[in-house]
Amino acid sequence: MNPACRILALILASWLAASPGFAQETSERNRFFVQQMIDLAAANNPQAVETMQRMLEQNPRPVASDPAAASTALQQGQAALQRDDLNAALSEFQKALQADPGNVDAFNHLGLLYRKLNQFTDADRALQQALALEPTRAVAWFQLAQVYGLQNDERRTIGALSNTYRYAQNSMRAEEILRYIAENEASDTLRNAALGTLRLHQLPVQSPIVPPLPNNPTLFR
Repeated sequence: MNPACRILALILASWLAASPGFAQETSERNRFFVQQMIDLAAANNPQAVETMQRMLEQNPRPVASDPAAASTALQQGQAALQRDDLNAALSEFQKALQADPGNVDAFNHLGLLYRKLNQFTDADRALQQALALEPTRAVAWFQLAQVYGLQNDERRTIGALSNTYRYAQNSMRAEEILRYIAENEASDTLRNAALGTLRLHQLPVQSPIVPPLPNNPTLFR
């Protein structure tokens, strides 16, 4: 960790330890760290992104009251989502999280569901909760990038796409997806953000294809 990141981590740790109502502020603190990961990624500061990641990974994971019930509800929610029964899917994902508040898959699918419903604030919150639990989950970063893209927030879209690439298990595949979006995406914000992300990571950039293909490719589900 470079000196600047070490100082940042010490300042944050001191602030958190001194904050009143520490347990009650956990959600707000985690949201702050996830937002910092977005801002720092967009600013091309990978060392500071890693510092925020480590801060999140120090959190104790919520204890599941009924892991079996959570697993069953998650599977039923996924099945409902596949048949486009969004109300049933929402109910099942909420059940899963009641039984296991640390279920990253449930939060991730809940974010996807809210995005489909155009409830972007709720989608943002659910995906940030998933990333607070598992900050290296590339698919959650990708879903979050799409939420920001649909809100025409190019800076945060770049930050989320940058972290998608950073944490992807297959960097070559992630690069292909970024280039596909940059060449084919109908949304100007997503297309420009993908181009910006490729440049940020010093990856080859090709000229966009005209006319673009339909919005939101499903290559990273």
